[in-house]
Amino acid sequence: MTNFYVTYKLADKKTRDDFYKAIKESGADVKSRQETPCIRYDYFYPAEKDDELFLWEQWESRQAQEEHTKQPHFAELTDIKEKYGAETSIVVEDSAV
Repeated sequence: MTNFYVTYKLADKKTRDDFYKAIKESGADVKSRQETPCIRYDYFYPAEKDDELFLWEQWESRQAQEEHTKQPHFAELTDIKEKYGAETSIVVEDSAV
């Protein structure tokens, strides 16, 4: 199992909220969860950072997440990130469980 901890940094709270709204409207989150090797795909608002959004992705393997990046809804998410100027940082953690 592999965890991907994704932090999106945006200009401000309004931009962050609009960014998340655009993700929800696109359905990219739901489509990602429906991929068979997806274990977890959940967004969170950090309690003390109004300009960030956190995504915890959990996949059966790194290869499964790599296949995810080839899906049309991933391309749509990339377009949304560009539109809202989201800076992305990712931490990857492999687990034996």
